[in-house]
Amino acid sequence: MDYRINNEAIVACVIAQVVKRGPYDVPFVTGIVNLMMQKKYRKKVLVASGDDANELITIFGHLDGNLLGVVINSMTMLIEGECIHREDGNLALTESGLKMCQEMNDMKSDQLSEILTDMDRILFKYDRINKNRLYQQLWIANEFLH
Repeated sequence: MDYRINNEAIVACVIAQVVKRGPYDVPFVTGIVNLMMQKKYRKKVLVASGDDANELITIFGHLDGNLLGVVINSMTMLIEGECIHREDGNLALTESGLKMCQEMNDMKSDQLSEILTDMDRILFKYDRINKNRLYQQLWIANEFLH
């Protein structure tokens, strides 16, 4: 059924699921969703040592920006659709967003199912990294974060 679901829809579902597991700020959600959508990098993170922050930061830094437009479009759709909003510098789900996450279980997308299976293990590894260090390594401006 994946052929019927476009990238924006799958990315929107991944964004909502990441935000549900938050709190995460916009740069982190954008980067982690980009990682989740690229199986090659997702698999590298799964086999990486969770104790080696440098390895995880390096993998994050190797992501290409091909999906950046799709991620931003999907995030915009979720914000305009009132499924997510920004709260205290982080993204948060609204009631509509929570409902959408609950309804994802009925989706018949193999790609989304695979991503969601890997998501918790990947987020656990990245949650242990100091976000300021990650952003400094990747040259993400601090002004954007506030």
